[in-house]
Amino acid sequence: MRRALALLLLLAACGREAATPPAAAPSFRDRGQPIASTLRGTASDLAGDWVIAQSYPGLPFASPGTRVSIAVGSDASAGWSFAGPGGTERVSTTAAGQGRFVPREEGGLELWVLWVDDDFRTAVVGTPDGRFGWVMDRPGEASPDRAVAAREMLDFNGYDLSRLSGA
Repeated sequence: MRRALALLLLLAACGREAATPPAAAPSFRDRGQPIASTLRGTASDLAGDWVIAQSYPGLPFASPGTRVSIAVGSDASAGWSFAGPGGTERVSTTAAGQGRFVPREEGGLELWVLWVDDDFRTAVVGTPDGRFGWVMDRPGEASPDRAVAAREMLDFNGYDLSRLSGA
């Protein structure tokens, strides 16, 4: 009886197709290269208004020209509001250490500030998996030298600069 049951189970398993593993999410960075967040400043130093100058495609709400407003609460919450050609979106995070923001809800974005200049006028934000990334400036504060530095930091963290769009 046990043999018959084992044979039936074996036959049943043979008729099924092998499960296809999920495809890896596209990435704009070499995931084999280390990535680091900045140790400069605190979450509240990022609070206020920004404009995305350069970005990687994929997030409809994070393209060049999108306005970003970051509000930091006393409980370490950080709300990122994006308003641009792709619509308006809000990303809720919690500050989780120097330059790192973890999602407040399941499936949300983990955002890392990879670099920011000394005066918090230009910042590079990316995701550890490399699916998204952008360079943002305070409104009216863009500069060519900081744009070059921002690109260098993306490159240093393994991002493919050839896929970056914007100014």
